[in-house]
Order: sequence, then C-alpha cells, then structure tokens
Amino acid sequence: MKRRTLLQALAAAVASPLVLLRRVVAQSARSSRAQSRDELTSEAISSLNEIAPTVLPSALGAVRVRTTVDRFVAWTRGYQEGVALAHGYGHPRLLKSGPTPVPRYISQLAELDAAARSKGGRWSSLDPETRRSLLDTALTKANIRNLPPRPAGQHVVADLMAFYFRGSEANDECYKALIGRETCRTIALTVRKPEPRA
Repeated sequence: MKRRTLLQALAAAVASPLVLLRRVVAQSARSSRAQSRDELTSEAISSLNEIAPTVLPSALGAVRVRTTVDRFVAWTRGYQEGVALAHGYGHPRLLKSGPTPVPRYISQLAELDAAARSKGGRWSSLDPETRRSLLDTALTKANIRNLPPRPAGQHVVADLMAFYFRGSEANDECYKALIGRETCRTIALTVRKPEPRA
C-alpha cells in the first residue's frame, strides 16, 4: 500500500511539470494569436504613414507627422477592452471601451490602398484632389459626419485625426503656447499664463 502511494506521488510529480509546461505553451500560443490580431501589420502601418500627410497639418513637417503615426500605432498596441471612458455629470451609465478596432483598421487601410491603386498608383503618387476624393468616399461609407472626441473605432483616418487634433500637441500648436491640456499639471501652473511654444 505504501509502495503504491509512493509510486502515485512520483508519477504525479513527474506529470505535474509536463502538464504545467503544456498549459504555458498553450497560453503563449493563444496570447501570440491574440497579439497578432490586435496589432497593425507592417503593410497597414506603411499605408497609414502614406495617408497621414494628407490628413494632418503640413506645418508639422514629415518628422512630426511620422512621430504622430508612431504614437497612434503605440496607442493601438496598448488598447484595452472594457476600460471606463466617461462617467461625467448627467451621464447615468458608465461608458467602456469596446473591442479593439485594429482588425477594422487593417481592412480599411487595405481598402484605401486598393482604391489608390485603382486610380493609378500608390497613395503618395496621387494628386491631392484624388486623395481627398478617396478619403471622402471612405469616410462617408463609414458614416463619419464629425471628428470624434477621441478615437472611436469607426474609421482609422478619423481616429488618427482625432488622436492628433483632440490631443495636447494640437492644442499647444493652435495657441502657440505650452498649455498641456491633456497632461497632469500642478495647480500653480493652471493660474499662470502658459509659456510660449518654441
């Protein structure tokens, strides 16, 4: 009887790490599949970089437009579902973030790329009027009527624009001052006139 108990304990001890290893491998595979679904592909990022100069201010210059796209891509990577968004005065229901918009973004960017190719080339080779026309068609199809208050997942172009224009950098650029609207500031800074933007 004691020998049987000992053998069972030994068998369990040997099997335990194997079961644990199998679980870890399965979880890692699930995580990597989820991660690949939740990240923009290199083709999508390339398309976004081509489209961005059409929808972001030219005064930013190429480097700052690229930086804005990089920050937007980082935002998509850090996106979390079910996060509380707003519970302001007069809003009885707590709003939460929905599922990741990344799969939709990827298909929308592929559609824009295909539309550009149907007009004779890559996005960057098209004239500004053709680009605007393609964007107008895409945004109308997505039922975008106004710039959303924050990226809302309806269309990648509207969300990129909201990401920039509703952020602190655009606000500072507009007023040519270091206001930092969306940043955490001390009370002392809020009662002083903001420093001019360099």
